[in-house]
Amino acid sequence: MTSFQSQCYEALKQVPSGKVISYSGLAEMVGRPQAHRAVGNAMNKNPFAPEVPCHRVVKSNGDLGGFGGGSRLKIKRLQEEGVKVSNNKIVNFQSVLFKTS
Repeated sequence: MTSFQSQCYEALKQVPSGKVISYSGLAEMVGRPQAHRAVGNAMNKNPFAPEVPCHRVVKSNGDLGGFGGGSRLKIKRLQEEGVKVSNNKIVNFQSVLFKTS
């Protein structure tokens, strides 16, 4: 595991149940604001799921984005936390978006 991946996993632990964060938001949290694709790659390799909740990382427009376990599992985990999903998009995205600042 790389140092960057470790930083991503540690930062993601700060996002509470019922909230989501964008790939770019997580990149900003670890001090690498341009590294949103690298964040996606780190989430894809997450060996600590679901303790490190990579299902909470979504695209900045509210679309679900990818998930190693498939979109059905990502939706299931989000809905279990109270995050509504419709047509592979977060409902009321801004209200469940974790604010980094």
